[in-house]
Amino acid sequence: MSAPNGIKRTHRTAYLPVTSIIVAICVLAAVLVVMTLRDVERGRAHVLDALDRKAMGMLTFLRFDTRTELVSPIWQPERLQMFAQQVANREDLAYVAIVSEDGHVLVHSDPSAVGTILGEWGTLPEAESRPHIDRRRKTVELSDDSVAVVEEYVALVDVNPVRLCMPSPIRVGRRSRMMPPAGCSPSVVAERLAGLLGTPVEETSDIAVYAVVALDPNELESVFFASRDRAFVLSGALLVIGAAAIYFLFVSTSYRSTQTALANMRSYTNNVIESMATGLVSVDPDSRVVHVNSHARELFGLGDRDIRGIPIEDVVRFEDGDERSEIEAVLSGGARPVETEIGIETDDGRVPVDVRASILRDEVGERSGAVLLFQDLREIEALKEEVERERHLAALGRLAAGVAHEVRNPLSSLKGFAQFLKSKFSPGSKEERYSDIMIEEVERLDRVVQELLDFAKPVIAERKASDVNSIVDDALSLVAEDAAFRKVEIVSDLAAELPDVMVDGRQLRQVLLNVLLNGIEAMRDGGRLTVRTRLRASESPPVAIEVSDTGVGMSDDEMDKLFEPFYTTKPEGTGLGLTIVSRLIEQNRGRLSVQSTRGDGTTFTISLPADAEE
Repeated sequence: MSAPNGIKRTHRTAYLPVTSIIVAICVLAAVLVVMTLRDVERGRAHVLDALDRKAMGMLTFLRFDTRTELVSPIWQPERLQMFAQQVANREDLAYVAIVSEDGHVLVHSDPSAVGTILGEWGTLPEAESRPHIDRRRKTVELSDDSVAVVEEYVALVDVNPVRLCMPSPIRVGRRSRMMPPAGCSPSVVAERLAGLLGTPVEETSDIAVYAVVALDPNELESVFFASRDRAFVLSGALLVIGAAAIYFLFVSTSYRSTQTALANMRSYTNNVIESMATGLVSVDPDSRVVHVNSHARELFGLGDRDIRGIPIEDVVRFEDGDERSEIEAVLSGGARPVETEIGIETDDGRVPVDVRASILRDEVGERSGAVLLFQDLREIEALKEEVERERHLAALGRLAAGVAHEVRNPLSSLKGFAQFLKSKFSPGSKEERYSDIMIEEVERLDRVVQELLDFAKPVIAERKASDVNSIVDDALSLVAEDAAFRKVEIVSDLAAELPDVMVDGRQLRQVLLNVLLNGIEAMRDGGRLTVRTRLRASESPPVAIEVSDTGVGMSDDEMDKLFEPFYTTKPEGTGLGLTIVSRLIEQNRGRLSVQSTRGDGTTFTISLPADAEE
C-alpha cells in the first residue's frame, strides 16, 4: 500500500504549482479588471462633468439674456434669435432654443425650427416636478438632414411679468438702493411675452418658458473611448507581463526546489553508497568505470586515484574461469543477474570475493551500464578454516584421549619393571646404564601422553581482573636460568599504568612460558629476547604482549602449519605446545598473531581484553 501513497504525493506535488499559478493569475486579472473599470468610470464621469459645466454656463447665459431682453427698454425679439445662432456657432453646440411649456420652439439656433415642436418634448414630466436643470440623451435630426445623438439640457426661465419688473438693488456711490428696471412694467412684459408666445398673457400669469442647450458629446466621448481602449490595452499588457512574471517566479522557485531536492537526494544516495559494507563499482555500457565507493577502493587498493572512464578489467583483475565469463556476459549486456564467488588479484595477493553483477537500465528501459557488488570473503574463509580446524582438533582430542589412556597404563608398568631391574644391577654397570635409558624414554613418553591429555581435556578459563605486567614478570623469572644457559639476553619493556586484563592468570602464565621457551630454543647460538607490553587504545583487544626473538625465523609454509597439532621443527618437540597456546588464548577472548621472516626472527603478539571492556 505504500507505493500508491507515494504516487499520490508525487501527483499533488506536480499539480500544486500549476494551481498556484492559475490562482495568482486570476487574482491579478481581477485586480486589473477592477482598476481598469474604475478608471473607465472616472473617465466617463469626467466627460459628463465637462458637458454639465459647459451646458450650465450656456443655460445661465441664455436665461439671463432672455430675461434681460424682456425688460429691455427697446424690445427687439430678433436679437434673441441672433444670439442663439451666434452662441450655437461659436461654442460648437448642436442647437440652442427657447421653448414654451408645451414644447413650441420660440427661439432656435436653426431658424427653420422656430414654431415647431421640439422633438420628444411630450415625454418629459410636468414643469413644476422637473428639477432645476434636466439632462437627457436624445437623437435629433439636424438641418442638413443628418441624425445626431446629443446631450440635451433644459432649465426653467422665470419670465413672470410681475417678478421681472420688481425693483432690484442698484449701487449708487457708496450706497445701494432698490430701483426698478428702466421703462419696465408688468403690462409691457406681458405684451412682449404674448408676442413671443403667440397667445395672450395676463400680467399676473405664472408662465413657464424653458431654455434648451444641446451639446454634441462625440468629441469628448471619442477622447473617452480612446482613453478607455488604452486602459484596456495597458491592463491586458500588464496582465500578460504579470502572468509571465508569476509563471517565471513559480518556475524559478520550483527549479530551485527541485535542484535542492535533487542535491539532497544525491547526497543521501552517495552517503548510502559510501556507507555500504560491500564494495560497489558501476560501469557504463562500454564497461568503463563510472563510480567506485570507498569500500571497493580499499578492497582493490585504489587509494584516491581518479579511475572514472578506465576499463573495469584494468581496475578489477578477475581470475580466469567460468565465473569470470559469467560476469563479463553481464557487462556485455546479459539480462540475467549473476552471483558467484571468484578470486581477484590485488597488490596484496589473491582476495576471495562474492560478486553480484546486474544490468542498469534508464527510465525507458534501455541499458545504461551495470553494477557490481563485491563482498570480501577473507574473514568468512578464515572463520571456515577456524571451524574446520576446531572440528579437526576435537576429533584429534578424542582420539588422543583414547590413545593416551591405553598407553599410559602399560608405560607405568614398563617404568616399574625398569626401576626393578636397575636395582638388581651393580652401580656403573652397563646394565644399569641401559635401565636408566629405559626409564628416561618411558618418562618422555609419559610427558607426551600428558600433553595429549591436556590437549584433549576441555579448557575452562577462570577469568578475572589481573595485572598483566606481574604475570609477565613471573613468566620471565621462570625462564631466566634457561636463557642465561643458552646465552640469550632478555630485554623487558613493560608499559606503566596498563589497565587490568580479564584473563585466567594461570593459563596466561602457561601461554607465556610456552612462547618464551620457543623463542629461547629458536636462538641456538644465543641472541636477544625482547618482551614488551603496551596499550593500543584504538584497537580491540587493547592490551598487547609482544615477544620477539632474533632466531632463525620461519618460512611461509612453516607459518601456515604453525598451530597444527603434532607439527614441530624441534627434534624433541611434540607439536602440541602452540596448539594448546592458541586454544588458551581463545578461551580468554584474546587474539594471537605471529610475524616471522626467515633469518630475521619471530614476533608473537598476544592481544588481551581490558577489564573495562567486560
